Amino acid sequence: MSSDGPPPRDVTTLRRTAAVGGGWFVAALALYLATGARGLVWGDSSKLTLYALSAHFPSLNPGDHAGWTVLAWGWLHALGGDPVVMAHRLSAFAGALAVAAAAMLALRRGAGLSGAHTVAVLLLVAHPLWWAAGVAETYAPAIAAVLLGALVATLGGAWLLLAGLAWGLAVSIHTVALALVVPLAWTLARRRLPALAPGVVVGLAPVWLAVWLHPVDPLTGFAAAGAGTWRWHVGAFVDPARTPGNAVIIVALVLFALGPLGVWALTRAADRNVTAPVWWACLGGLGVLLLVYARFRLHLLVVFLVVGLVLARPVRLGLAARMAHVALQVALYTAAPVLLAAAGRGDLGVRVLPQRDNARYFLDPVRWGDRGAERYLDEAAACLPPRAELIADFNVGAVARLAQVARGWRTDVLVAPVAVDVALAAPDPVAALAAVAQAAPTGRPVAFADTYEPYYHLHDLAATLCLDRCGPLALVRSCRRDDGGSHP
Repeated sequence: MSSDGPPPRDVTTLRRTAAVGGGWFVAALALYLATGARGLVWGDSSKLTLYALSAHFPSLNPGDHAGWTVLAWGWLHALGGDPVVMAHRLSAFAGALAVAAAAMLALRRGAGLSGAHTVAVLLLVAHPLWWAAGVAETYAPAIAAVLLGALVATLGGAWLLLAGLAWGLAVSIHTVALALVVPLAWTLARRRLPALAPGVVVGLAPVWLAVWLHPVDPLTGFAAAGAGTWRWHVGAFVDPARTPGNAVIIVALVLFALGPLGVWALTRAADRNVTAPVWWACLGGLGVLLLVYARFRLHLLVVFLVVGLVLARPVRLGLAARMAHVALQVALYTAAPVLLAAAGRGDLGVRVLPQRDNARYFLDPVRWGDRGAERYLDEAAACLPPRAELIADFNVGAVARLAQVARGWRTDVLVAPVAVDVALAAPDPVAALAAVAQAAPTGRPVAFADTYEPYYHLHDLAATLCLDRCGPLALVRSCRRDDGGSHP
């Protein structure tokens, strides 16, 4: 049989799908690598990298993201290099996979080239995915695992075992990924759901193995297993009183992520197709969760809502509109921080950190020039006496601990990375903070890691402790009780 004729139609389709996916993977990877972080980043990014270096899995705590740790641990061991930078690169790689898989999935579901390119471009520059693809975070890998699982599920048969594995891993990376897994599993493999189960069980192993292994958080020293971890998480992050304010923020963030042309594409889709009810049920449930969740995570958590909307609706934009969408989103992300700063709302009403411009940090997904955390460490290192104890909250404590482990930063310093967070949960936070400072080991000078008054209460502590300001720190010095203290 001659092989000179045209290939069978299914082979042609697969080649076209692979070409589209490969092109979008290269484009997305180039964007995310070019704009991604190069150094230490505040909070969760540093915590997660420390987890990967410490192989902190399994864990039942949803905030530990045990599936991410498994991936990142393997990634760092396979590729080597600076673990801080390489953990950021994992997110860039996963973000590119997510964009490529979304385009390929759209083709497999009959969206055509225009529909596939529209899905890819909407996700490529969607604010939360771009932001998360630039730093060591869980969101891009979770979305990538969801979409790769969906793509494999379209092949049916024995491939459903692999789809279940990807979906189980996605949920072990980030629990909220369940809001995408359920509708995709229902619409793509409804008649063969049991075939997914073995893979799902294996993919979830980084979580359920903690029932027997009893891990301890390497950053905080707290237990990462048992029902108490979930109770703590709910108590710390869920509050129904946030509902009215969160509703406004969520709508604003979704519109910000999709932009005017993305919203137009979604609303036009209403004339072409009816969205499956399972999508509305799952996205509605996700919306309810976001209404009561901690506001400082919403700018990233809406990624699941944005991806769900794009997957659920048959979006389609022409080439000119797709190019215009990219330009509009870049302009929007660049202008928003400037306009908010001019309006006097640059802090966004959230935690202020040394060397961090909140509006630019949260609203501009470009991270490559952000050296705020590293400048903070340079200033802190110049102020800290030898063998000092640094009393910190999670935001700065995670950065300091990762810098010690990965960069050898001031290894003589004893960092208490969440001492302030624990004190803030006490009935009398000021007394608790004073007790932490006074309980420092003999011979260790004490310093508070920041001077942010809502967390550190330095004005009130000055009645008990003598404090001197040095750079971003407040140093505790010896003094007589009748000194009256001094304000940093």
